[in-house]
Amino acid sequence: MSTFSKVFTLTAVASTLAVVTPSFAQTQNNAPFEAPEVNSAYNFISAGIADHDEGDDGFILEGSYQFNSPWFVGGYFRDGDDGFQGNDRDAYGMKLGRHLWLSDTVLADFSGRVGHVDFGGFDTSYWGVEGNLRTRIDRFEIYGGLGWVDYNDAGDDTQYQFGTRFYINPQFAVGARYQDSEFGDGIRLEASYHF
Repeated sequence: MSTFSKVFTLTAVASTLAVVTPSFAQTQNNAPFEAPEVNSAYNFISAGIADHDEGDDGFILEGSYQFNSPWFVGGYFRDGDDGFQGNDRDAYGMKLGRHLWLSDTVLADFSGRVGHVDFGGFDTSYWGVEGNLRTRIDRFEIYGGLGWVDYNDAGDDTQYQFGTRFYINPQFAVGARYQDSEFGDGIRLEASYHF
């Protein structure tokens, strides 16, 4: 997918969220996220599987902790299969960010991140930035975001994601997202524990 297509897709998703959220807010009586709901967005551990467009799949562990509201830290480990390039492929990273309210129902977060990725044939470190918008409608959390990554030995990349989580109860959720990652575009299914 070209950079123009990625940016266009993300813009369409963000615009849709911005337009749709106020109408959902009317049914929510304009009530903002309560503290436990904000905490659940940034205090979690999740496990998932991802199927990327290059025909390979992988397992991912991710977590986040809000250590001093509105500041949070996060990290992930992705274990990809051999893929077309051979050798084992994996990636890991950490981020530091903060969230802020854009309206009574829309929460934004911004973060800087660093990490390492093994593409199979070679590996490289990276650094980058990202921003996300999220809203919660009853048991559904909807989010989308855009990021930029500079791989020290492999150029740079614009990445995006959009998806949803369904909270079975306040602690457990299941979700799906479409995202661009180190290993290409793909669908990710995940389960998460929120605290």
